[in-house]
Amino acid sequence: MDGRISLTLILGEIEETISSLNNNNLIDAWYLDGFSPNKNPEMWTEDILRLVNKFSHQETTFSTYTSARLVKDNLKNSGFEVHKSQGFGNKRHMLIGTSGTNQKKERESTKKIAIIGAGIAGCCLAYKLAKRGHTVDIYDKSNSASTGATGNKILVTYPRLSAHDSSYARFCLHSFLYASRFYDQLKTSAWIKSGVFLMSHDSASKKRETSLLSARQDNLIFEQFDSHEISSKAGIKLNNGGLFFPHGGYILSEEICKDLLEHQKINQIFSTKITKVKVTKENKTLITVNSKDHEYTHVCICSGAESTDLIQINGVNPKRGQVSYIESSSEYKDLNFPVCAGGYLSPLIEDIHVLGSSYSNNKSEEVIEEEHLENIKKLEDIFSFKVNVLGGNVGFRAVTKDRLPLVGAIEGIYLNAGHGSRGSTSAPICAEFISDHIDKTPTSIDQEVSLALRADRFN
Repeated sequence: MDGRISLTLILGEIEETISSLNNNNLIDAWYLDGFSPNKNPEMWTEDILRLVNKFSHQETTFSTYTSARLVKDNLKNSGFEVHKSQGFGNKRHMLIGTSGTNQKKERESTKKIAIIGAGIAGCCLAYKLAKRGHTVDIYDKSNSASTGATGNKILVTYPRLSAHDSSYARFCLHSFLYASRFYDQLKTSAWIKSGVFLMSHDSASKKRETSLLSARQDNLIFEQFDSHEISSKAGIKLNNGGLFFPHGGYILSEEICKDLLEHQKINQIFSTKITKVKVTKENKTLITVNSKDHEYTHVCICSGAESTDLIQINGVNPKRGQVSYIESSSEYKDLNFPVCAGGYLSPLIEDIHVLGSSYSNNKSEEVIEEEHLENIKKLEDIFSFKVNVLGGNVGFRAVTKDRLPLVGAIEGIYLNAGHGSRGSTSAPICAEFISDHIDKTPTSIDQEVSLALRADRFN
């Protein structure tokens, strides 16, 4: 099916999991079986079945293996039309019927969509929409994709986890696992699934490691290594132990953006500055290029820190990030995966290593020696070798007050920005989320996280 079918598994207690659905998740068919009502009465309460009805539309159907009177009565009381039908196997009867008062959301087969910004967020979104059959025009003021904050040679993909169950923690975990699978499916040489090592180098990082290990001990997401063990795995001598994420890695920014935009339904329009985006009283979505309006079904702004030039949003600020390109050496040329501590160090890429990254309010677009020194200072946590800086690159991240991206619609205009330094991790799942909203299909992000991502939450 060319990747057009996806499976979303929601595991947990029924009351929690069904409540986590959002209003975009209207189900077409329910198969209701949670063991016998005598053995699992919590599954069949009127409250639960009312929630089932809430997330149904006028054409939704249901069936259940049981025909118990309790189930039949609770289904009717919850708004279902219920019929007893012939069963199967050794079961004489079963219950079937219809449910729902919500209007079914019809999906338009093809849309014409504009994306402004060809960084990792915009390129992932263009790819997702094109794979669904839509026609996409992607604009960028630069002469190619992967400039701005995405313009570094690599972007490291790993999660910022928390032992606490919060919207932020769930988003970080789910977006990381989704990104890793997404890049796997691309089958591109621009994704290097090397794993990523998160070093415990100070009191704060050691405390984080302890809390994560106490919350999760299955080694499915990360595994603990001491300095000796991780040095052997890394191929170079490292100063500290920490947590290794086998599903992590890094993307070659320019190459992966080019791969994502190769789809025949994506039209690349570079060296073009969008001066205005608006929705008219007639509900037409327009962008202005060189004083001329162009109409689209939907427009999504993915311009990072520059998104505020086109749409009124609060709570997002630009933060300067400078990476340093360092000369390789026999002491660390064999590094097998990115190592992250106060900063990060990459494996060998085009005869150099990438060392990053500064984080400042400086507005200069020039490479600054002071920030090279800052990056080198951070490197002392990782290893004790001397390095020689050959050059660097500057980008401006869009950073939000709560460190979550801004994802969704504001007065009819979609926004996908504020990914900070985590764009390679968060961009794929946010692209899927916006695509689901545009297509009016069920989303893979629960209601609480969806609300936490709202694009207008600071307005």
